[in-house]
Amino acid sequence: METETNTKISTDKLGVFIERLKRLGIEVELSGNFPWVYINEICGIRVTERFEANHGFTVMFLPGRNDSPPSEFTDITEIFKLVRKYNREALLRKIMEEDQKNGLY
Repeated sequence: METETNTKISTDKLGVFIERLKRLGIEVELSGNFPWVYINEICGIRVTERFEANHGFTVMFLPGRNDSPPSEFTDITEIFKLVRKYNREALLRKIMEEDQKNGLY
């Protein structure tokens, strides 16, 4: 009988997170430096904030061992605040580009 590792369960959670945001029209790019998983870009805009790490906005910490409990998101409230912020900025940029093409300014 095969058992799922907790690292696989954690990466499945990240896959679901990315796919659900994609259905909402929000593209998210993640990167990792074991055990950290960072958000690099949201809607094509590079994330500059830092959260629970020195190098980026940490979404999750992957488990160090197979017998460790599966990972949870660091702070889902903070993650979605960040996603909303960058999504709004991306929408504003899109509107401004369309207005500029139409000669409004």
